[in-house]
Amino acid sequence: MDAEVRPAAEIMLSAALADEIAALHPRQREAALHEGDVVILAGPGSGKTRTLVARVGYLLATTGEHRGVAAITYTDAAARELSSRLRKMGLALGRRLASRTVHAFCLNHVLRPYGRIAGRPLPADFRVPEKAEIDRLWSGSLSDAGVHFNNLGSEVTTVTRLRRRAAAGEDVQNFTREHRHAVRLYEQRLAANHLLDFDEMTHRAMRVLGESSAARELLTARFPHLVIDEYQDLGPVLDVLVTTLHDAGMTVTAVGDPDQTMYEFQGAHPRYLRTLGTRLGCEPVQLTLNYRSGSAIVAAARATLGEDRGYAHDPRRVDPGVIELRPVDGDLDAHADRTVEVVQELLANGTAAEDMAILYPGQTTLHDLIEQALTDAGIAFDNERGRRMPDGPVAELIMACAARRLAGPLPGKPPSAERGQVPSKRSAGGAAPPPVREIAAMWSRLLQESESASPTTTVRLLARRLLGLVDAAERELPQHDCEPFWAMLSETLAIQDLTSGSRDHKALDKVRSEVAAGLTMAELAGGRSPGHIIMTTYHSSKGREFPVVILPGLIEGLVPFVFAGKRLTPYGLEVARRKFYVAVTRATNAVVLIPGNKFTAWGRTRSSKWSRFVSEIQQEVIT
Repeated sequence: MDAEVRPAAEIMLSAALADEIAALHPRQREAALHEGDVVILAGPGSGKTRTLVARVGYLLATTGEHRGVAAITYTDAAARELSSRLRKMGLALGRRLASRTVHAFCLNHVLRPYGRIAGRPLPADFRVPEKAEIDRLWSGSLSDAGVHFNNLGSEVTTVTRLRRRAAAGEDVQNFTREHRHAVRLYEQRLAANHLLDFDEMTHRAMRVLGESSAARELLTARFPHLVIDEYQDLGPVLDVLVTTLHDAGMTVTAVGDPDQTMYEFQGAHPRYLRTLGTRLGCEPVQLTLNYRSGSAIVAAARATLGEDRGYAHDPRRVDPGVIELRPVDGDLDAHADRTVEVVQELLANGTAAEDMAILYPGQTTLHDLIEQALTDAGIAFDNERGRRMPDGPVAELIMACAARRLAGPLPGKPPSAERGQVPSKRSAGGAAPPPVREIAAMWSRLLQESESASPTTTVRLLARRLLGLVDAAERELPQHDCEPFWAMLSETLAIQDLTSGSRDHKALDKVRSEVAAGLTMAELAGGRSPGHIIMTTYHSSKGREFPVVILPGLIEGLVPFVFAGKRLTPYGLEVARRKFYVAVTRATNAVVLIPGNKFTAWGRTRSSKWSRFVSEIQQEVIT
């Protein structure tokens, strides 16, 4: 075996994990096998998830059997994906891997076991408030603090950012005295009502670990390794948590891309990840090979970013991909018409509708005009801002069941393959369907949390109940209406009981309304509906990929956005570059740019010029 992977072989990795590590690119392997702290800067399409899984597998293999790895992810889905991939590589995880979101990790692995040790016990009757209750508390707190507002959402964004920075000990003097007072009132009301919102979970965990050496020592003894995914989007409080645990002896692995920071409005900032290597005393490992996009698209992304990070396309890929300019002369309605024209041409040339994504900067007039133009042209589309599965554990269980129903027994062929209709892998649902036992374990946890599990209920028994439904011989196709399956699933899971008394009943109401509106099986599985184009924002496209990306509305003043009569600040431009960079790098094969020279916003028409991003891409790629 290659000398680079011999250390992994010597520690008796599972065959599947050893093969996976051996198959990594040398830079990915360097990151996965690194001894000690490591910061992995992973560019778009660079195999970040694959490297992360190999890294966690290697850490588990080199750690004593009674100790483990705490892996913090941005979403529940990412946490489950990590666990699922490791199990498929033959790792028996048990309690050795805590793959959770930052909120779940803080609640279940810090506050519950160690809060009392630090003198900060959780109230016995605490509960997590729903969004409507949080909004009421913020509204009252802002009003009582003397903040006058028309848009509650905008004010909540401001005080959330303030609250997170204050908790992390950062300077908040640039926020108004009234906003600072509103935060104090809000937190007092949370405490008085025994409420624990998601931010309070992380803030309280930070205090527990900062104040109690015993809590730090116990947590570090159980989890000597800490792995954090999407570090750039997790903000100041997590950064303090990480440095606190590192100082207590935990080995830290941080993975992310500062250029894809998308949650600055909530307190995230690329500087936390950019400076982490220096603060931990380690040299970052950069993954620069883009396996997703052709060379032309990589070059366009470089131009958009305004800096060369050293990213390159996979040399095994021959075609460069396509950067196409389709300018318009007119207002935003002309951009909508041109978008439809591009879509129709792509469809006529054989591109599947689900292989296209129309990305736009935000919920603006442009979005409404494109939606109407697509509707008038009879083109099916999914507006993902309004039609998608909600977040939460019950919704995740439903999606897992639907995905397994579509796939059937594993290994095996989907029913469409038996009929000679092999669907696109992307359209068949969301993530790869999990084993039935894994779905049953998700169901078991929800039964326990809802206190509706009987003493004789085991994961094996639940798996038997599920088997006939999710592995049925006759199954739907991705494009079929999900309502018949949903009726059977609801009865099997006793879905109403799972959400009784919990905040997840709102998610269940959302699922029911979407099912009634004609949700397809693919969508119930968390995927894309076959035959439908995707419409979503730059922000919501993060972490995804599409063969063709269409970018309308590329007008200076709109992209990047700046109010009429105002100047774009250097920092504002930096933020806009990152958002557009994310949009461009979603494409695997083609990017269609639709620039223009005027747009109407808030009743005022502004004459302008093509977006500077288009001009920069032209200079880098087209000329």
